[in-house]
Amino acid sequence: MQQSQDANTPKQFSREQRWEIVRTLLQRSNLSNEAKQAFRQSYPNAPEEMLKTAVFHTYVDGIDAAIDWLVDLELFLHKPSHELDIGVTYHLLYHLYNWYQFNALLPDGKAGVLERLKEIKELASDGDIQAIIATVEELESMFEGSRNYHLD
Repeated sequence: MQQSQDANTPKQFSREQRWEIVRTLLQRSNLSNEAKQAFRQSYPNAPEEMLKTAVFHTYVDGIDAAIDWLVDLELFLHKPSHELDIGVTYHLLYHLYNWYQFNALLPDGKAGVLERLKEIKELASDGDIQAIIATVEELESMFEGSRNYHLD
């Protein structure tokens, strides 16, 4: 999993500062376009479809899912007979999981995946089974979201 290289991690801020940052995020008038530009700048090799999907899971529906989950938690505190909605939790997890997978794929983008497939074809023509297996395992780790780019 890719770690933030930015010195500003959320835990370095007070609760009040974090809330102010969230308020700023929610007040942006053109959030999806700004997010798309930021993703494009950060992941120049990613194809347009991947950028759109990443924006959706993080800045479009992902934010709403996170807000819904927080609202559901607060509703429970107001009225303990309110049953926490597992569907709200699953909705948030859906977006988090998809971001987790995209986080592994975005740095390489479509070109990186296609390059590895090309390698597999070349290795197959050479009969190098061990190298084919290693390349397939690398692709699997990318799609499973377990690839660590800081150790590559």
